[in-house]
Amino acid sequence: MEQIPWWRGNLTAEKNGCTGRESEVRELLKLLDEAPPVTLTGPPAGTEPGTESAGGSFGGTGVTTAGEPLTLVTVAMAATWRGEFTRAVSLIQEMRRLCDDRTEHPAHASGDYVLSIAQLGLGRMAEAATAARRSLDVTWRLRDAIGVALAVDQLAVIAAVQGDGYRTAHLQGAGARLRAVFGLREFGSESMSGPRAVAERTARQLLGDDTYEAVFAEGHHDDPDAAVAYALG
Repeated sequence: MEQIPWWRGNLTAEKNGCTGRESEVRELLKLLDEAPPVTLTGPPAGTEPGTESAGGSFGGTGVTTAGEPLTLVTVAMAATWRGEFTRAVSLIQEMRRLCDDRTEHPAHASGDYVLSIAQLGLGRMAEAATAARRSLDVTWRLRDAIGVALAVDQLAVIAAVQGDGYRTAHLQGAGARLRAVFGLREFGSESMSGPRAVAERTARQLLGDDTYEAVFAEGHHDDPDAAVAYALG
C-alpha cells in the first residue's frame, strides 16, 4: 500500500482542504477512463473516416492520448493527491516520451514537478530532488514565474524530509523573495501551502526559531539568479 503525501498526515479527504480541486479533476479522470482507446493499429470501432484522433494508447494507464501531454500531467497530479504515486510516475514517464518526440519543454517542466512529488511520496529522495531541479532549470530559462516558485518550494520540502534545516530555511527565504519579485500571491490551497508550512515547522524544530529566521533572511537577501543557483546546487 502506497504512502499518502507526508504533509497530509492522517487527514481524510473530506478534511484535507484539497477536496474541491480533487473532485474537479476526478471528473476529468472519469472521462478519460471511459473514453474509447485509440491504438496505434487504428481508430476505435465505429469511428467515421476522417474523424480519427492522432496518437497512440497509454500502455497500462487506462488513459488515451489525444496529443495532449499536459492532460497527462493533470491526471498524474490528481493521482498524487490520492496517494497513487506509482501511477503518477508511470503517467509522467509516458508524458516525457511524448514530449521527447515533440520537445515540449513547458510540459516537461510541469511533469518533472509532479514527478518530484510522486517520487517523494514513494520515499525516493534522490529521484525527487533530481526531478525538481530539472523542473526549476527549465522554468527558470522559460521565465515561468509560477513554475520557478513551485520548484523551489518543492526542493525546500525535500530538504526538510532529509533533515537539512539550514537548506530548508534558505530555500524558503529564497522562494519568498522570488514570489515577491515575480509579484505572485501566496498559494492558498493546502495542496500548495501545506507542504511549505510543514517544512517550515520541521526546519524550526531542527534549527530553533532564531536560527531559522536568520537563515531565512539569508535566502531572502539573494537576488533571483543567486536564489536559483543555490536551489540547483
